[in-house]
This record gives sequence, structure tokens and C-alpha cells, in this order.
Amino acid sequence: MHLLRTTFILTLAGLFFGCAHPIVITPDVSRLDRNDVQPIACNVGYVITDTDRETSVTTPGGGGDKIRYFPYKEMEPALFKVLSNIFQRAYPMKSQTDASLVKTNGIRFIFVPKINTDSSSTGVFTWPPTDFTIDLSCKAVDQDGKVFWEKTFTGKGHAEFAEFKTDLPLAAKRATLQVMQEFQKGLNAAPELRTQEP
Repeated sequence: MHLLRTTFILTLAGLFFGCAHPIVITPDVSRLDRNDVQPIACNVGYVITDTDRETSVTTPGGGGDKIRYFPYKEMEPALFKVLSNIFQRAYPMKSQTDASLVKTNGIRFIFVPKINTDSSSTGVFTWPPTDFTIDLSCKAVDQDGKVFWEKTFTGKGHAEFAEFKTDLPLAAKRATLQVMQEFQKGLNAAPELRTQEP
């Protein structure tokens, strides 16, 4: 009986503490505009594998709970928007070695992003994160697979209860918007990318 009682109590505790709440971290892509952008006249590709898209990540929230999201899938619309702002066309690719897609669409070079995230909260009674951090490491490779540009960008977002009570993943959205804005600035300022124009 004692073992059953203990198991029951632990099960109840698991229901109320340590839950992983699903959120969506996609930022408002309408805020990723083309102001101050000097377009680069070439087509590019970007690689997000099916495995990456379906990979979920769990990080800390508040009150002992956790949050769960799909960083690659949910960041892809913003990644596509930024690349489309800078370059003539951007094409999704499942691998760097899709030669037929590269040839058919005149892809000059390919971006390969890697995303790392973390979160935390000062809240004891609410589960949404008050702080969210995202690191976007991205490299550009030419048609031979040679890396000629690589950089890491960081976004940080903070939101208090009064702000996120109507938008639970607000801290995450602020972080992802910031990192994508920094990514666009970095692409726009990179001379290595402009030397790849036809």
C-alpha cells in the first residue's frame, strides 16, 4: 500500500509540476522589412532537413514547468523572409547535395543554419518564460561545398507577466525577431556574399 500511495503521489506531482507546455516561437515576419537592404542579385538555397523540422526542444519555463517547441520549423518562415529580402530568390533544400535543384534554379550558394535555444523564468506561479535566448549559427557554402562565410547571431527576449498574459510565448518571439533582424544586418554587411553575385 505504501508503494502504491507513493507512486500515486508522484504521478499527481508530475501532472502539476514539470509539464512541458507547447508554444510557438515564430516571430512577426512582417517586422522583417527590406528597409536599408542592398539586394544581392543571385539565387540562394537554405538547408533544413526533415529531421530538423520535426525536432522538438524542451527548455525551462516558470513554476518548475517546461516549454516545448520546434525551433527549425517555427523559425523557417523568418529565415525565408530574411533571405528573400536580401537575395533575388531563396529556395528550401533538404540537403546540400541536391545538384538538380541547384542547377534548375541557378542557386549560387547555400546557407546551412544551426539553432540553439534556452529559456528561464523568474515566475513561480506562471509557466511561460520571462527570458528566452536563441543562437543562430549560419554558414554559406559554394557549389563545391566550401565554406566562405560563417557567423553566429544572438537574440534575447524578455517579457513580464503583464505583457505575456495575452501572448504566452512573447519572450521567445522577441528573441527570435531580434536574432533574425541581426541576421539580416549581418548578411547585408557581408562583402563575401556580394562577391558571389554573377
